[in-house]
Amino acid sequence: MINKKALEIQFNWLFVLVAGAAIILFFTVVVIKQKDVSETSTKATVLKSMEAIITGASVSTDTTNRIDIPSSDINVDCGRVSIGGVSKQYQSLILFAPGLIKGDKLITQTLAFSAPYRATNLLYITSPQLRYIIIGNSDLAKDINKSLPSELKKEFYKSAPEIKNSNNYRIRFVLFENIIAFPKALEKLPDSDVTAVKINGNSEKGTVEFYQKQGNSWLSKGTSSYIGKQSLIGAIYSDTFEAYECNMQNVFSRLNLVTKIYAERTKRLMEGAVTGSQIQCNQFYSSALTQLNSILAASSGFSRENINVITESAKSLASENKNAQIYSCTLIY
Repeated sequence: MINKKALEIQFNWLFVLVAGAAIILFFTVVVIKQKDVSETSTKATVLKSMEAIITGASVSTDTTNRIDIPSSDINVDCGRVSIGGVSKQYQSLILFAPGLIKGDKLITQTLAFSAPYRATNLLYITSPQLRYIIIGNSDLAKDINKSLPSELKKEFYKSAPEIKNSNNYRIRFVLFENIIAFPKALEKLPDSDVTAVKINGNSEKGTVEFYQKQGNSWLSKGTSSYIGKQSLIGAIYSDTFEAYECNMQNVFSRLNLVTKIYAERTKRLMEGAVTGSQIQCNQFYSSALTQLNSILAASSGFSRENINVITESAKSLASENKNAQIYSCTLIY
């Protein structure tokens, strides 16, 4: 009898344990699912905020903003912005940014890209937690330092200083001199967390060389080109060769589209300027159309050769536009 009662008690306790475990498991699953739903909702909200920022860039120029967001890890790729499993694909997106943006704040900057007429806006986004180290003593280095927002965590040196680790999630070196020796204090950081861009050229055009940490040295990741200060700044914000090239291809596509419009408009101006005082205007329009067609052909693909063509044609076009103004002709742009 005692054994039977003992067995019943043990069975009751076993039943209580099993039932209790099942209840705990049930509520644990519910909590985890609710947490996942909440996190997904937060990520979707941040992604919508990013969409609004990107959309706003098309109508705002020469602006800088510091924006509060829920703490997030935002991944930026060629034409894609993603947060966790939530992502948004864009067509012909122009967004110069590091591959990973961390934290609860964004810094955005928008500049107009012109060649010589305004073709599009360039949008730059980064995190105040990302450290920018600018090294150079040229006028271009000083100008770029002033052009980057004061809200950035940036340091400007005329020559290479002793670099210490400040525990930033990523570090970006911007070099206007020769590539520096890799700082010993940063050797233990993950390779992907330390990158550099070496700039050769002037405010008009030049080349940009991309580097990434490899152990205790620099590994070259590719060389590209820039046209104007605006695209040079894009190379500073982009921490990979591939991301920069992708954005510049999209910039050239936009330039190509806008140039088609100006070329067609100039044809009509030339057709209407055939008598009297308009004959002088016709000469300006004819020369301008030649330059526009040159820019149109060169903007079909992003390359150093095409940059050289666009730069020279843009100068000539600006000169013809000035002549049109002097002689009271309808402006070309």
